Amino acid sequence: MRAERALVGMHGAAVVLALGAATLLPRAGQAALLVPLATSDLGAVLDWADREGAPLLELDTAKGRVIARMADNHSLLSAVSAGILPVAADTRGCQPGRRR
Repeated sequence: MRAERALVGMHGAAVVLALGAATLLPRAGQAALLVPLATSDLGAVLDWADREGAPLLELDTAKGRVIARMADNHSLLSAVSAGILPVAADTRGCQPGRRR
């Protein structure tokens, strides 16, 4: 009985993780807000974007916001391994001159 509950719990956790990843992680070619996980160092995010060739769509140094276009799925995994969480950005939020 306990093994069955543990198995159901593990499946439930896997579903939640998969839905979270599908919602939060951007697809290849989509814009992403790059959030540094370990530190708040904006330079590390900019260095990573330069190494990956991810074109910057918006750079706001006052708020520490970097939005870049993710080239492919390899870039997503590379960002996570570099301590950067790419969060899918709404295309309306990437238009220049938009007031918030």
